[in-house]
Amino acid sequence: MATKKQKLKELSWQTVGVDGWLAFAFVCLLVVGTVMVASSSVAVAEKNTGDAFYYLKRHILFIGVGLMLSYMVMHIPSQWMDRLSRPMLILAVVALILVLVPGIGVTVNGAQRWLNLGVSRFQVVEAVKLALIAALASYVVHHFKSIQQSMLGVLKPLLGVAFMAFLLLLQPDFGSAALLLIITFVMIYIAGARYRDVGVLGLLASTGMAVIAWAEPYRVKRLTNFQDPWQDPFGDGFQLVQALIAVGRGEFGGVGIGASIQKLFYLPEAHTDFIFAVYAEEMGFVGVLLLVCLFLLLVFRMFKVSKEAFENGNDFGGFLCTGVAVWIALQAVLSMGVNLGILPTKGLTLPFISSGGSAIMMNIIAMAVVFRVSFENKRMHFHSNATSPQKSEVKA
Repeated sequence: MATKKQKLKELSWQTVGVDGWLAFAFVCLLVVGTVMVASSSVAVAEKNTGDAFYYLKRHILFIGVGLMLSYMVMHIPSQWMDRLSRPMLILAVVALILVLVPGIGVTVNGAQRWLNLGVSRFQVVEAVKLALIAALASYVVHHFKSIQQSMLGVLKPLLGVAFMAFLLLLQPDFGSAALLLIITFVMIYIAGARYRDVGVLGLLASTGMAVIAWAEPYRVKRLTNFQDPWQDPFGDGFQLVQALIAVGRGEFGGVGIGASIQKLFYLPEAHTDFIFAVYAEEMGFVGVLLLVCLFLLLVFRMFKVSKEAFENGNDFGGFLCTGVAVWIALQAVLSMGVNLGILPTKGLTLPFISSGGSAIMMNIIAMAVVFRVSFENKRMHFHSNATSPQKSEVKA
């Protein structure tokens, strides 16, 4: 007689499937991103490469690579992800160190954030985000009591993240360092850490990041100029002023796809960090509202998958999905906030939308991890329904 484990293995993807609304939001965001990369990058691609669709082709290529890698990731059980989480994190830290080695790390616009892989460049921090989330998920599952009962249990993962943040600050990449710290605090808090421990360590971490931010003149300018970029519209406030002009031109219904003026060399980084401003210009308030709703749907369904994993006893899968949801939600909010002038410039892309190789690829792989947990949830539910005894009908 087949065991429960063998029966669960027999249930395939075709039989069980994944969260439909999660897949819908994911596909819609990929489509919107592809259209916006095509629209926002035409002028700069023509100028830099002579091929108006260079960045679009590159974007589609990395989506394809991401989907192929995701197919393999979706066939890795969450139990194996738990076992692989620590080696993944070690490799990520080694990669962060290699980025700083001359000849291996690649410097672009004064920042040394990429590894030279020969055929392409890879931004290591994108892989670090997922590796850290997996390692944190494994840590909180295996150290529940320590996290909930002592400050030392909370401090241990923070020390590791602080070291990674230090390596990121050497690149420099202040935005990603802050993002990793916030993700860590959120996951530890969800794991049940005491308010006192989270509060004290959070205050120390935020104070340290504030001191680091004010230690560099260019960061100070970012922190002050976003409050009133119009005081220096042709200098330090230029990029944000152009972004706000783009958002304002969009009004309610937008100027139409492809009709943006700001992308024509007025707005720097129009196809990467500031693609949301171009989107707002072309799609207007209605389009922005639709995009926000897609992100809300995606994040809400990821939290739902996380909740179901906890209910099924898959704590690692639950924390893993929670971490990915926090990552995507937080980065989306930060990116949109920067484009709208609500937050200082941080150099963070908009997930699934901005042009980029390693970023879009790792976003897709992160979603594959969530889809794997969703599949395991549905497989468990499907098996439970199939094996539950049917109530016999009682005839009068």
